[in-house]
Amino acid sequence: MVVASAAFLMSCATRPQADRGESAAADSTQKLYNSRAIEHFMSGEQYSMQGDHAMAVLEYQDALRYDSSSATIYGAMAKAYINLGKLERGIEALQEALRLDPTDYELREILAQVYYLSGNNKAAEKEYEKLVAVNRDDLELHYQLAAIYLRNKKPDKAIEIYEHIFNRDKSQVKALEKAAEICFVLRKLEQAAQYYDSLIAEHPGEIKYYQYRSDIALINNDLPKALEMYQILSEMSPEDIEIAERYGDLLARSDSIRQAHDYLRELIRTHPDRSAAYISLAMLFARNDEIDSLLSITDTAMVKFPDQSYFPIVRANVLSNRGKNDEAARYLQQVLAIEPDNLQAKLLLANTWEALKQYQLSDSLYSNIITQNPEEAIVLNNYAYSLALRGERLDEAMQMVEKALTIEPENASYLDTKGWLLYLNGKYRDAKTYIEKALSLNPDNVEVLEHMGDVMMKLNQPEEAQKYYRQALEIDSENESLQKKLSR
Repeated sequence: MVVASAAFLMSCATRPQADRGESAAADSTQKLYNSRAIEHFMSGEQYSMQGDHAMAVLEYQDALRYDSSSATIYGAMAKAYINLGKLERGIEALQEALRLDPTDYELREILAQVYYLSGNNKAAEKEYEKLVAVNRDDLELHYQLAAIYLRNKKPDKAIEIYEHIFNRDKSQVKALEKAAEICFVLRKLEQAAQYYDSLIAEHPGEIKYYQYRSDIALINNDLPKALEMYQILSEMSPEDIEIAERYGDLLARSDSIRQAHDYLRELIRTHPDRSAAYISLAMLFARNDEIDSLLSITDTAMVKFPDQSYFPIVRANVLSNRGKNDEAARYLQQVLAIEPDNLQAKLLLANTWEALKQYQLSDSLYSNIITQNPEEAIVLNNYAYSLALRGERLDEAMQMVEKALTIEPENASYLDTKGWLLYLNGKYRDAKTYIEKALSLNPDNVEVLEHMGDVMMKLNQPEEAQKYYRQALEIDSENESLQKKLSR
Protein backbone atom coordinates (compact mmCIF):
# COMPACT_ATOMS: atom_id res chain seq x y z
CA MET A 1 0.00 0.00 0.00
CA VAL A 2 2.85 2.40 0.90
CA VAL A 3 4.64 1.86 -2.40
CA ALA A 4 1.45 2.30 -4.45
CA SER A 5 0.53 5.46 -2.60
CA ALA A 6 3.98 6.98 -3.04
CA ALA A 7 3.80 6.28 -6.76
CA PHE A 8 0.55 8.10 -7.30
CA LEU A 9 1.59 11.01 -5.10
CA MET A 10 4.57 11.54 -7.37
CA SER A 11 2.37 11.44 -10.47
CA CYS A 12 -0.03 13.98 -9.02
CA ALA A 13 2.81 16.34 -8.14
CA THR A 14 3.79 16.61 -11.79
CA ARG A 15 0.30 17.57 -13.02
CA PRO A 16 -0.03 21.29 -13.88
CA GLN A 17 -2.38 23.15 -11.57
CA ALA A 18 -5.59 24.64 -12.90
CA ASP A 19 -5.88 28.43 -12.67
CA ARG A 20 -7.21 29.28 -9.23
CA GLY A 21 -8.16 32.83 -10.19
CA GLU A 22 -6.85 36.23 -9.27
CA SER A 23 -8.54 36.40 -5.87
CA ALA A 24 -6.81 33.25 -4.69
CA ALA A 25 -3.47 34.63 -5.86
CA ALA A 26 -4.11 37.86 -4.01
CA ASP A 27 -5.05 35.99 -0.82
CA SER A 28 -1.83 33.99 -0.98
CA THR A 29 0.32 37.16 -1.22
CA GLN A 30 -1.51 38.88 1.61
CA LYS A 31 -1.37 35.99 4.07
CA LEU A 32 1.22 36.23 6.84
CA TYR A 33 2.89 32.95 7.75
CA ASN A 34 3.88 31.96 11.28
CA SER A 35 7.62 31.39 11.49
CA ARG A 36 7.30 28.48 13.91
CA ALA A 37 4.76 26.83 11.59
CA ILE A 38 7.21 27.23 8.70
CA GLU A 39 10.03 25.78 10.80
CA HIS A 40 8.05 22.62 11.68
CA PHE A 41 6.70 22.32 8.16
CA MET A 42 10.20 22.43 6.62
CA SER A 43 11.40 19.89 9.17
CA GLY A 44 8.48 17.64 8.17
CA GLU A 45 9.45 18.03 4.51
CA GLN A 46 13.01 16.96 5.35
CA TYR A 47 11.76 13.82 7.12
CA SER A 48 9.41 13.11 4.23
CA MET A 49 12.24 13.34 1.69
CA GLN A 50 14.23 10.88 3.81
CA GLY A 51 11.25 8.45 3.84
CA ASP A 52 10.60 8.88 7.57
CA HIS A 53 6.91 9.63 7.21
CA ALA A 54 6.09 8.98 10.88
CA MET A 55 8.41 11.78 12.04
CA ALA A 56 7.11 13.94 9.19
CA VAL A 57 3.56 13.58 10.56
CA LEU A 58 4.70 14.71 14.01
CA GLU A 59 6.36 17.80 12.55
CA TYR A 60 3.29 18.65 10.46
CA GLN A 61 1.10 18.30 13.55
CA ASP A 62 3.36 20.76 15.39
CA ALA A 63 3.20 23.11 12.40
CA LEU A 64 -0.61 23.06 12.56
CA ARG A 65 -0.45 24.12 16.23
CA TYR A 66 0.94 27.42 14.99
CA ASP A 67 -1.08 27.69 11.76
CA SER A 68 -4.25 25.62 11.53
CA SER A 69 -5.47 27.44 8.44
CA SER A 70 -2.79 26.19 6.06
CA ALA A 71 -4.06 23.89 3.31
CA THR A 72 -0.42 23.23 2.37
CA ILE A 73 0.41 21.74 5.78
CA TYR A 74 -2.74 19.58 5.80
CA GLY A 75 -1.92 18.39 2.31
CA ALA A 76 1.65 17.46 3.23
CA MET A 77 0.46 15.65 6.36
CA ALA A 78 -2.13 13.77 4.27
CA LYS A 79 0.61 12.52 1.94
CA ALA A 80 2.67 11.33 4.90
CA TYR A 81 -0.31 9.46 6.37
CA ILE A 82 -1.01 7.82 3.01
CA ASN A 83 2.60 6.73 2.65
CA LEU A 84 2.29 5.17 6.09
CA GLY A 85 -0.75 3.26 4.85
CA LYS A 86 -3.12 5.18 7.12
CA LEU A 87 -5.66 5.99 4.45
CA GLU A 88 -8.49 7.13 6.74
CA ARG A 89 -6.26 9.67 8.47
CA GLY A 90 -4.99 10.75 5.08
CA ILE A 91 -8.54 11.26 3.83
CA GLU A 92 -9.42 13.39 6.88
CA ALA A 93 -6.39 15.61 6.31
CA LEU A 94 -7.15 15.94 2.58
CA GLN A 95 -10.74 16.88 3.28
CA GLU A 96 -9.59 19.61 5.65
CA ALA A 97 -7.03 20.88 3.15
CA LEU A 98 -9.68 21.08 0.44
CA ARG A 99 -12.08 22.81 2.81
CA LEU A 100 -9.42 25.46 3.25
CA ASP A 101 -8.48 25.57 -0.44
CA PRO A 102 -11.06 23.97 -2.78
CA THR A 103 -8.96 24.91 -5.81
CA ASP A 104 -5.97 22.69 -4.96
CA TYR A 105 -6.60 20.13 -7.68
CA GLU A 106 -3.43 18.20 -6.95
CA LEU A 107 -4.79 17.38 -3.49
CA ARG A 108 -8.23 16.67 -4.92
CA GLU A 109 -6.74 14.12 -7.30
CA ILE A 110 -4.87 12.50 -4.42
CA LEU A 111 -8.15 12.34 -2.48
CA ALA A 112 -9.88 10.76 -5.48
CA GLN A 113 -7.16 8.13 -5.79
CA VAL A 114 -7.19 7.37 -2.06
CA TYR A 115 -10.94 6.88 -2.20
CA TYR A 116 -10.36 4.52 -5.12
CA LEU A 117 -7.66 2.59 -3.24
CA SER A 118 -9.83 2.30 -0.12
CA GLY A 119 -12.81 1.01 -2.13
CA ASN A 120 -15.01 4.10 -1.66
CA ASN A 121 -15.89 4.21 -5.34
CA LYS A 122 -18.87 6.54 -5.07
CA ALA A 123 -16.76 9.20 -3.35
CA ALA A 124 -13.96 8.66 -5.87
CA GLU A 125 -16.45 9.16 -8.71
CA LYS A 126 -17.60 12.51 -7.31
CA GLU A 127 -14.04 13.77 -6.91
CA TYR A 128 -13.02 12.70 -10.42
CA GLU A 129 -16.11 14.37 -11.86
CA LYS A 130 -15.06 17.63 -10.15
CA LEU A 131 -11.52 17.24 -11.50
CA VAL A 132 -12.67 16.58 -15.05
CA ALA A 133 -15.02 19.56 -14.93
CA VAL A 134 -12.10 21.97 -14.36
CA ASN A 135 -9.41 20.05 -16.29
CA ARG A 136 -11.21 19.36 -19.55
CA ASP A 137 -8.01 18.91 -21.52
CA ASP A 138 -6.50 16.39 -19.12
CA LEU A 139 -7.27 13.11 -20.87
CA GLU A 140 -5.61 11.03 -18.16
CA LEU A 141 -8.23 12.24 -15.71
CA HIS A 142 -10.91 11.23 -18.20
CA TYR A 143 -9.42 7.73 -18.36
CA GLN A 144 -9.50 7.52 -14.56
CA LEU A 145 -13.11 8.69 -14.43
CA ALA A 146 -14.08 6.09 -17.05
CA ALA A 147 -12.41 3.37 -14.96
CA ILE A 148 -14.38 4.52 -11.91
CA TYR A 149 -17.63 4.47 -13.90
CA LEU A 150 -16.91 0.88 -14.88
CA ARG A 151 -16.20 -0.09 -11.30
CA ASN A 152 -19.45 1.59 -10.25
CA LYS A 153 -21.37 -0.36 -12.90
CA LYS A 154 -22.07 2.66 -15.09
CA PRO A 155 -20.80 1.33 -18.42
CA ASP A 156 -22.82 3.79 -20.53
CA LYS A 157 -21.10 6.72 -18.84
CA ALA A 158 -17.73 5.04 -19.30
CA ILE A 159 -18.45 4.61 -23.01
CA GLU A 160 -19.29 8.34 -23.28
CA ILE A 161 -15.98 9.26 -21.63
CA TYR A 162 -13.92 6.97 -23.86
CA GLU A 163 -15.67 8.31 -26.95
CA HIS A 164 -15.01 11.87 -25.74
CA ILE A 165 -11.29 11.10 -25.30
CA PHE A 166 -11.02 9.76 -28.85
CA ASN A 167 -12.90 12.69 -30.33
CA ARG A 168 -10.56 15.10 -28.55
CA ASP A 169 -7.45 13.24 -29.69
CA LYS A 170 -7.67 10.75 -32.56
CA SER A 171 -4.34 9.23 -31.51
CA GLN A 172 -6.06 7.85 -28.37
CA VAL A 173 -7.17 4.68 -30.11
CA LYS A 174 -7.07 2.73 -26.85
CA ALA A 175 -10.04 4.81 -25.66
CA LEU A 176 -12.25 3.90 -28.62
CA GLU A 177 -11.01 0.29 -28.42
CA LYS A 178 -12.22 0.21 -24.81
CA ALA A 179 -15.57 1.74 -25.77
CA ALA A 180 -16.01 -0.85 -28.51
CA GLU A 181 -15.06 -3.65 -26.13
CA ILE A 182 -17.63 -2.54 -23.54
CA CYS A 183 -20.32 -2.24 -26.20
CA PHE A 184 -19.51 -5.75 -27.40
CA VAL A 185 -19.83 -7.16 -23.87
CA LEU A 186 -23.14 -5.31 -23.41
CA ARG A 187 -24.29 -6.61 -26.82
CA LYS A 188 -24.62 -3.07 -28.14
CA LEU A 189 -23.39 -4.48 -31.40
CA GLU A 190 -24.44 -1.65 -33.71
CA GLN A 191 -22.55 0.86 -31.57
CA ALA A 192 -19.53 -1.44 -31.34
CA ALA A 193 -19.57 -1.82 -35.13
CA GLN A 194 -19.60 1.97 -35.55
CA TYR A 195 -16.58 2.29 -33.27
CA TYR A 196 -14.63 -0.35 -35.20
CA ASP A 197 -15.59 1.35 -38.47
CA SER A 198 -14.12 4.58 -37.04
CA LEU A 199 -10.98 2.77 -35.92
CA ILE A 200 -10.58 1.22 -39.37
CA ALA A 201 -10.98 4.64 -40.98
CA GLU A 202 -8.31 6.12 -38.72
CA HIS A 203 -5.96 3.13 -38.83
CA PRO A 204 -6.69 1.09 -41.98
CA GLY A 205 -3.59 -1.06 -41.51
CA GLU A 206 -4.61 -2.51 -38.12
CA ILE A 207 -5.61 -6.14 -38.71
CA LYS A 208 -7.43 -6.72 -35.42
CA TYR A 209 -10.05 -4.04 -36.16
CA TYR A 210 -11.18 -5.90 -39.30
CA GLN A 211 -11.29 -9.18 -37.35
CA TYR A 212 -13.43 -7.72 -34.57
CA ARG A 213 -15.69 -6.04 -37.12
CA SER A 214 -16.12 -9.38 -38.87
CA ASP A 215 -16.99 -11.10 -35.57
CA ILE A 216 -19.74 -8.53 -34.92
CA ALA A 217 -21.08 -8.97 -38.44
CA LEU A 218 -21.31 -12.75 -37.91
CA ILE A 219 -23.19 -12.33 -34.64
CA ASN A 220 -25.62 -10.10 -36.53
CA ASN A 221 -25.93 -12.75 -39.28
CA ASP A 222 -24.34 -10.31 -41.72
CA LEU A 223 -22.16 -12.78 -43.58
CA PRO A 224 -21.47 -10.42 -46.55
CA LYS A 225 -19.93 -7.85 -44.19
CA ALA A 226 -17.82 -10.50 -42.47
CA LEU A 227 -16.61 -11.69 -45.87
CA GLU A 228 -15.84 -8.13 -46.92
CA MET A 229 -13.61 -7.67 -43.89
CA TYR A 230 -11.67 -10.88 -44.53
CA GLN A 231 -11.36 -10.21 -48.22
CA ILE A 232 -9.62 -6.94 -47.30
CA LEU A 233 -7.45 -8.79 -44.79
CA SER A 234 -6.48 -11.46 -47.31
CA GLU A 235 -5.34 -8.71 -49.68
CA MET A 236 -3.48 -6.91 -46.87
CA SER A 237 -1.74 -10.05 -45.60
CA PRO A 238 -1.66 -12.61 -48.44
CA GLU A 239 0.95 -14.72 -46.62
CA ASP A 240 -1.03 -15.01 -43.38
CA ILE A 241 -2.39 -18.57 -43.50
CA GLU A 242 -4.74 -18.09 -40.54
CA ILE A 243 -6.44 -15.17 -42.28
CA ALA A 244 -6.63 -17.23 -45.47
CA GLU A 245 -8.22 -20.14 -43.59
CA ARG A 246 -10.75 -17.89 -41.90
CA TYR A 247 -11.65 -16.35 -45.26
CA GLY A 248 -12.10 -19.85 -46.66
CA ASP A 249 -14.36 -20.79 -43.75
CA LEU A 250 -16.55 -17.73 -44.39
CA LEU A 251 -16.70 -18.49 -48.11
CA ALA A 252 -17.84 -22.02 -47.29
CA ARG A 253 -20.77 -20.57 -45.33
CA SER A 254 -21.75 -18.21 -48.14
CA ASP A 255 -23.64 -18.67 -51.42
CA SER A 256 -20.40 -18.36 -53.41
CA ILE A 257 -20.14 -22.12 -53.75
CA ARG A 258 -17.83 -22.28 -56.76
CA GLN A 259 -15.53 -19.58 -55.40
CA ALA A 260 -15.40 -21.32 -52.02
CA HIS A 261 -14.68 -24.68 -53.63
CA ASP A 262 -11.81 -23.33 -55.75
CA TYR A 263 -10.36 -21.26 -52.92
CA LEU A 264 -10.35 -24.15 -50.44
CA ARG A 265 -8.92 -26.61 -52.99
CA GLU A 266 -6.07 -24.16 -53.60
CA LEU A 267 -5.47 -23.80 -49.85
CA ILE A 268 -5.27 -27.58 -49.52
CA ARG A 269 -2.85 -27.73 -52.43
CA THR A 270 -0.55 -25.05 -50.99
CA HIS A 271 -0.87 -26.10 -47.33
CA PRO A 272 -1.63 -29.85 -47.37
CA ASP A 273 -0.60 -30.36 -43.75
CA ARG A 274 -3.14 -27.97 -42.20
CA SER A 275 -6.61 -29.28 -41.39
CA ALA A 276 -8.70 -26.05 -41.44
CA ALA A 277 -9.31 -26.00 -45.22
CA TYR A 278 -10.31 -29.70 -45.18
CA ILE A 279 -12.86 -28.94 -42.45
CA SER A 280 -14.28 -25.97 -44.36
CA LEU A 281 -14.50 -27.96 -47.58
CA ALA A 282 -16.24 -30.83 -45.79
CA MET A 283 -18.72 -28.33 -44.35
CA LEU A 284 -19.30 -26.92 -47.83
CA PHE A 285 -20.03 -30.39 -49.24
CA ALA A 286 -22.37 -31.18 -46.32
CA ARG A 287 -24.29 -27.91 -46.80
CA ASN A 288 -24.86 -28.69 -50.46
CA ASP A 289 -25.63 -32.41 -50.02
CA GLU A 290 -22.57 -33.41 -52.06
CA ILE A 291 -22.33 -36.64 -50.11
CA ASP A 292 -19.89 -38.48 -52.36
CA SER A 293 -17.49 -35.54 -52.29
CA LEU A 294 -17.97 -35.30 -48.53
CA LEU A 295 -17.06 -38.97 -48.07
CA SER A 296 -14.05 -38.54 -50.33
CA ILE A 297 -12.64 -35.54 -48.44
CA THR A 298 -13.19 -37.22 -45.06
CA ASP A 299 -11.42 -40.35 -46.32
CA THR A 300 -8.38 -38.29 -47.25
CA ALA A 301 -8.48 -36.19 -44.08
CA MET A 302 -8.81 -39.15 -41.69
CA VAL A 303 -5.60 -40.60 -43.09
CA LYS A 304 -3.81 -37.26 -43.03
CA PHE A 305 -5.09 -36.15 -39.62
CA PRO A 306 -5.65 -39.32 -37.56
CA ASP A 307 -5.92 -37.35 -34.30
CA GLN A 308 -8.58 -34.94 -35.62
CA SER A 309 -12.06 -35.93 -34.37
CA TYR A 310 -14.07 -33.76 -36.78
CA PHE A 311 -13.78 -36.03 -39.82
CA PRO A 312 -14.90 -39.35 -38.27
CA ILE A 313 -17.86 -37.53 -36.67
CA VAL A 314 -18.89 -36.18 -40.07
CA ARG A 315 -18.53 -39.61 -41.61
CA ALA A 316 -20.55 -41.20 -38.80
CA ASN A 317 -23.35 -38.68 -39.42
CA VAL A 318 -23.46 -39.55 -43.11
CA LEU A 319 -23.52 -43.28 -42.39
CA SER A 320 -26.21 -42.87 -39.72
CA ASN A 321 -28.42 -40.91 -42.14
CA ARG A 322 -27.99 -43.76 -44.63
CA GLY A 323 -29.07 -46.29 -42.02
CA LYS A 324 -25.58 -47.77 -41.69
CA ASN A 325 -25.58 -47.54 -37.92
CA ASP A 326 -23.05 -50.32 -37.29
CA GLU A 327 -20.43 -48.47 -39.33
CA ALA A 328 -21.42 -45.14 -37.77
CA ALA A 329 -20.93 -46.59 -34.29
CA ARG A 330 -17.41 -47.74 -35.18
CA TYR A 331 -16.41 -44.26 -36.32
CA LEU A 332 -17.88 -42.67 -33.20
CA GLN A 333 -15.97 -45.08 -31.00
CA GLN A 334 -12.87 -44.04 -32.96
CA VAL A 335 -13.63 -40.42 -32.03
CA LEU A 336 -13.95 -41.31 -28.36
CA ALA A 337 -10.60 -43.08 -28.51
CA ILE A 338 -9.15 -39.73 -29.63
CA GLU A 339 -11.28 -37.54 -27.33
CA PRO A 340 -12.87 -39.53 -24.49
CA ASP A 341 -14.91 -36.53 -23.33
CA ASN A 342 -16.27 -35.48 -26.72
CA LEU A 343 -19.93 -34.82 -25.83
CA GLN A 344 -21.12 -34.63 -29.43
CA ALA A 345 -19.66 -38.05 -30.20
CA LYS A 346 -21.18 -39.54 -27.05
CA LEU A 347 -24.64 -38.22 -27.89
CA LEU A 348 -24.41 -39.46 -31.47
CA LEU A 349 -23.22 -42.86 -30.31
CA ALA A 350 -26.09 -43.13 -27.82
CA ASN A 351 -28.53 -42.28 -30.64
CA THR A 352 -26.86 -44.81 -32.92
CA TRP A 353 -27.09 -47.58 -30.33
CA GLU A 354 -30.76 -46.67 -29.86
CA ALA A 355 -31.31 -47.06 -33.60
CA LEU A 356 -29.65 -50.49 -33.35
CA LYS A 357 -31.93 -51.30 -30.38
CA GLN A 358 -28.87 -51.86 -28.22
CA TYR A 359 -30.59 -50.17 -25.31
CA GLN A 360 -28.33 -51.53 -22.61
CA LEU A 361 -25.39 -49.78 -24.29
CA SER A 362 -27.28 -46.54 -25.00
CA ASP A 363 -28.74 -46.35 -21.48
CA SER A 364 -25.33 -46.94 -19.93
CA LEU A 365 -23.81 -44.20 -22.07
CA TYR A 366 -26.61 -41.75 -21.29
CA SER A 367 -26.17 -42.42 -17.56
CA ASN A 368 -22.42 -41.88 -17.90
CA ILE A 369 -22.91 -38.56 -19.70
CA ILE A 370 -25.43 -37.31 -17.12
CA THR A 371 -23.11 -38.27 -14.25
CA GLN A 372 -20.35 -36.19 -15.84
CA ASN A 373 -22.66 -33.41 -17.11
CA PRO A 374 -25.68 -33.24 -14.76
CA GLU A 375 -26.83 -29.87 -16.14
CA GLU A 376 -26.58 -30.80 -19.83
CA ALA A 377 -30.18 -30.26 -20.87
CA ILE A 378 -29.98 -31.96 -24.27
CA VAL A 379 -28.71 -35.20 -22.72
CA LEU A 380 -31.49 -35.19 -20.12
CA ASN A 381 -34.09 -34.65 -22.84
CA ASN A 382 -32.70 -37.25 -25.24
CA TYR A 383 -32.54 -39.93 -22.60
CA ALA A 384 -36.04 -39.06 -21.41
CA TYR A 385 -37.38 -39.27 -24.96
CA SER A 386 -35.59 -42.56 -25.55
CA LEU A 387 -37.34 -44.01 -22.50
CA ALA A 388 -40.66 -42.50 -23.63
CA LEU A 389 -40.42 -44.16 -27.05
CA ARG A 390 -39.91 -47.50 -25.31
CA GLY A 391 -42.57 -46.81 -22.66
CA GLU A 392 -40.08 -47.54 -19.88
CA ARG A 393 -39.34 -45.77 -16.57
CA LEU A 394 -41.71 -42.95 -17.44
CA ASP A 395 -41.53 -41.30 -14.00
CA GLU A 396 -37.76 -41.12 -14.24
CA ALA A 397 -38.04 -39.80 -17.78
CA MET A 398 -40.43 -37.08 -16.62
CA GLN A 399 -37.99 -35.97 -13.92
CA MET A 400 -35.22 -35.67 -16.48
CA VAL A 401 -37.21 -33.63 -19.01
CA GLU A 402 -38.57 -31.36 -16.29
CA LYS A 403 -34.98 -30.64 -15.23
CA ALA A 404 -34.10 -29.95 -18.86
CA LEU A 405 -36.99 -27.48 -19.06
CA THR A 406 -35.81 -25.62 -15.96
CA ILE A 407 -32.55 -25.05 -17.85
CA GLU A 408 -34.15 -24.24 -21.24
CA PRO A 409 -37.86 -23.55 -20.71
CA GLU A 410 -38.52 -22.44 -24.31
CA ASN A 411 -36.93 -25.41 -26.06
CA ALA A 412 -39.47 -26.95 -28.46
CA SER A 413 -37.94 -30.44 -28.34
CA TYR A 414 -38.06 -30.55 -24.55
CA LEU A 415 -41.65 -29.29 -24.49
CA ASP A 416 -42.62 -31.99 -26.98
CA THR A 417 -40.91 -34.67 -24.88
CA LYS A 418 -42.85 -33.63 -21.80
CA GLY A 419 -46.06 -33.49 -23.82
CA TRP A 420 -45.47 -36.99 -25.14
CA LEU A 421 -44.77 -38.34 -21.66
CA LEU A 422 -48.05 -36.79 -20.48
CA TYR A 423 -49.76 -38.44 -23.46
CA LEU A 424 -48.30 -41.82 -22.46
CA ASN A 425 -49.64 -41.26 -18.93
CA GLY A 426 -53.14 -40.62 -20.32
CA LYS A 427 -53.09 -36.87 -19.55
CA TYR A 428 -54.17 -35.81 -23.02
CA ARG A 429 -55.31 -32.26 -22.30
CA ASP A 430 -52.07 -31.48 -20.46
CA ALA A 431 -50.16 -33.13 -23.30
CA LYS A 432 -51.94 -30.87 -25.80
CA THR A 433 -50.81 -27.76 -23.90
CA TYR A 434 -47.13 -28.69 -24.11
CA ILE A 435 -47.17 -29.98 -27.67
CA GLU A 436 -49.07 -26.88 -28.83
CA LYS A 437 -46.36 -24.71 -27.32
CA ALA A 438 -43.69 -26.83 -28.99
CA LEU A 439 -45.43 -26.33 -32.33
CA SER A 440 -45.62 -22.57 -31.81
CA LEU A 441 -41.83 -22.59 -31.51
CA ASN A 442 -41.15 -25.14 -34.24
CA PRO A 443 -44.20 -25.40 -36.54
CA ASP A 444 -42.57 -27.56 -39.23
CA ASN A 445 -41.32 -30.42 -37.08
CA VAL A 446 -42.82 -33.63 -38.49
CA GLU A 447 -42.59 -35.57 -35.23
CA VAL A 448 -44.26 -32.85 -33.18
CA LEU A 449 -47.05 -32.51 -35.78
CA GLU A 450 -47.63 -36.25 -35.62
CA HIS A 451 -47.74 -36.13 -31.83
CA MET A 452 -50.34 -33.37 -32.01
CA GLY A 453 -52.40 -35.49 -34.35
CA ASP A 454 -52.21 -38.42 -31.92
CA VAL A 455 -53.29 -36.19 -29.04
CA MET A 456 -56.28 -34.88 -31.02
CA MET A 457 -57.34 -38.44 -31.80
CA LYS A 458 -57.37 -39.22 -28.08
CA LEU A 459 -59.44 -36.09 -27.50
CA ASN A 460 -62.00 -37.37 -30.03
CA GLN A 461 -61.23 -34.73 -32.62
CA PRO A 462 -60.34 -36.89 -35.65
CA GLU A 463 -60.73 -34.09 -38.19
CA GLU A 464 -58.22 -31.95 -36.32
CA ALA A 465 -55.91 -34.97 -36.03
CA GLN A 466 -56.09 -35.55 -39.79
CA LYS A 467 -55.18 -31.93 -40.39
CA TYR A 468 -51.94 -32.32 -38.40
CA TYR A 469 -51.11 -35.66 -40.06
CA ARG A 470 -51.56 -34.13 -43.53
CA GLN A 471 -49.41 -31.15 -42.60
CA ALA A 472 -46.65 -33.48 -41.42
CA LEU A 473 -46.91 -35.65 -44.55
CA GLU A 474 -46.50 -32.59 -46.76
CA ILE A 475 -43.09 -32.13 -45.16
CA ASP A 476 -42.13 -35.83 -45.10
CA SER A 477 -43.98 -37.52 -47.95
CA GLU A 478 -42.21 -40.88 -47.42
CA ASN A 479 -43.28 -41.23 -43.78
CA GLU A 480 -45.03 -44.63 -43.55
CA SER A 481 -46.43 -44.01 -40.07
CA LEU A 482 -48.26 -40.90 -41.27
CA GLN A 483 -49.49 -42.64 -44.38
CA LYS A 484 -51.05 -45.42 -42.30
CA LYS A 485 -52.74 -42.99 -39.93
CA LEU A 486 -54.25 -41.01 -42.80
CA SER A 487 -55.51 -44.17 -44.52
CA ARG A 488 -57.57 -45.25 -41.53
